[in-house]
Amino acid sequence: MARRGTKKKGGLGIKNLRKMNVSLLCKWWWKLEKEDGLWQRIVRYKYLRNNSIHNVSHKLNDSHIWSDLLKVKEVYLLGRDVSIKDGCYTRFWKDAWLYQQPLCEIAPVLFALCNLKDVMVDQVR
Repeated sequence: MARRGTKKKGGLGIKNLRKMNVSLLCKWWWKLEKEDGLWQRIVRYKYLRNNSIHNVSHKLNDSHIWSDLLKVKEVYLLGRDVSIKDGCYTRFWKDAWLYQQPLCEIAPVLFALCNLKDVMVDQVR
């Protein structure tokens, strides 16, 4: 029975298309967050308005491409480096901004008791 993987290991050399798709969709998130161009301005206006990518959710009239992007949003957020700057785009509990892991994983009991699970660093006093 043939296996997936590299030809050197006896596979057919077929790449995992699901992983490739998730990777490319995450790259779109990165470009949306880091670059400024016409398509980024259009997408930000249509879907984000004044929200950060953390707070955006699926709506009935979303395009298929935007729906696919939303499916990998959490994968992107988990895999990116966090630069705090003024703290308005850094989630206090869910981003690894203070330690190697997010605070929700370090202190799960406190996180469970918290009412504001998506609060940003600049909003915590």
